[in-house]
Amino acid sequence: MVTERKRNPLKLAEAGRRDQPRTRKRNKGEDAGDDKNGNKIVLHFNFGLKEKLIKDKEMIMSKKFLVRIPVKHTCETIFKDYLTLEKQENSMFVANCVLLDMIHGIRTYFNHRFVVELLYKPELPQLKTLGDAKNAFSEVYGAEHLLRLMTCIGKLITPKEFDDSGYHVLQLHLQRFLDFLEINKDKYLSVENYIAVP
Repeated sequence: MVTERKRNPLKLAEAGRRDQPRTRKRNKGEDAGDDKNGNKIVLHFNFGLKEKLIKDKEMIMSKKFLVRIPVKHTCETIFKDYLTLEKQENSMFVANCVLLDMIHGIRTYFNHRFVVELLYKPELPQLKTLGDAKNAFSEVYGAEHLLRLMTCIGKLITPKEFDDSGYHVLQLHLQRFLDFLEINKDKYLSVENYIAVP
């Protein structure tokens, strides 16, 4: 009997998930990562973060603003702040590398899927201003794009990579990270992060 080889979710992401069926659009009120097969990463976005997502889209698509880059609080700064807080409150998770692995995964998805998943069309020309900079996107962009990633991260993670308990632990930590963004939304997601398109 031939067993199916487990596939690396990062390789699937890099390949644009060509071997996966097209992801259906979520219904209104449905959270990130919902899957009809019962395997899902379900992240709950409270009203505050949903409001920030709507405002972000409005600023880019309707008001013709762009996120000022590099942002004051980059993704790397946010990751560092989160790990510092968790080290104080839940040092066990940091000590056994659970959080470090999760942050590494978020960073990897962010940098590899940035152009394909996280940019609105008016933002594409701004990439040219980065020139040949060797900085990863997570060192230039911040919470606006990180929050966009959190809305679609469920479809980027392959359930087959985890057993049930591993999937549950991952969901728990992703939700904690999302809650951290909510608590600090006024710090990281400010209107001052936007500039008018010349």
